[in-house]
Amino acid sequence: MFFVETDHISPIHIALHLFVCWWQITAFHLAIHVSSHRRVFKHQILDYWIPVFCAPVYGHTIYTYYHHHIKMHHVSDNSPFDISSTLFYQRDSLIGFLHYFFRFYFLGAYDLTAYFVKHNQIDKAVKFFFGEVGTMLTLAYITYHYNTMAMVWCFWVPMTASRFGMMSGNWVQHTFLDPKDPLGGGLHNSITIIESRYNLLNYNDGYHASHHLNAQRHWSEHPREFLKKRPEYLNTDAIVLKGTDYDDVFGLIMSGSLDKLAAKMVDIRNPAAPHPKSVAERTAWLKERVKKFTWRDLERIYGVEFLNGKFGASYVTAGLKGEGWTKKVE
Repeated sequence: MFFVETDHISPIHIALHLFVCWWQITAFHLAIHVSSHRRVFKHQILDYWIPVFCAPVYGHTIYTYYHHHIKMHHVSDNSPFDISSTLFYQRDSLIGFLHYFFRFYFLGAYDLTAYFVKHNQIDKAVKFFFGEVGTMLTLAYITYHYNTMAMVWCFWVPMTASRFGMMSGNWVQHTFLDPKDPLGGGLHNSITIIESRYNLLNYNDGYHASHHLNAQRHWSEHPREFLKKRPEYLNTDAIVLKGTDYDDVFGLIMSGSLDKLAAKMVDIRNPAAPHPKSVAERTAWLKERVKKFTWRDLERIYGVEFLNGKFGASYVTAGLKGEGWTKKVE
């Protein structure tokens, strides 16, 4: 179909393809996610099946998810180094999310290549760049020279939907940052969803805090680990939601319905504990956790010396001076 020199494609074919893609794309995202963290096949050559041969059909470029997610996101953990960080956005703002999404869509390849170069990981920069650009150029060539409409509906539309889904998912997973320790990682910057059909179908993906606490933990172990560490979740004011999924949470955040989201929050203390938070109190709490951070906020929370040690003086200086900081950074 793709290599026929015609622009014809049946509307029924388009509808069927988009339906199947919509039906399977989330499951594929989570399949490529778990297979990036832990090998699926004994023979290494078979491990290329998902990120190389299946990926373009579901909106991924070849072997790039691994570099973005494993080698950048989990290393930087939503910090200022993370090119997909939500830290510097007002996280209940639709305008903020659209800026976040379109920056990734159009500049993500440049940003991640620059990230690897900055961290002196040239081999990863080269692998990622050729995977991203090579896939794009191949798809563009087939689109231009062969069946344009088939390529648009079967590759480019799923790619856009896929990237929107990945970025809205990451936005939700890292929306409610701890105002006292936004760089704390794990329980301080990630949410947890329990008792959800979404977890049953998608490798317990709702246990995102547990995943960031130990990225090598097998997906089947997350519920047990959550129960084991429930006091730790309580002591860090971790966000735990019940009976929902990331699409639902994204919709509630973007529509300003934090009160409805607060009603889904779980008080993970002993049920007999006194004075559980009311929905109104939880809503106010969530509103505090979606506020945009600035470099000056980070300086106030952690101090310049800590930030310099973690991110480098030149990077911190540029961030602070960009916000009008006039003091000497040392």
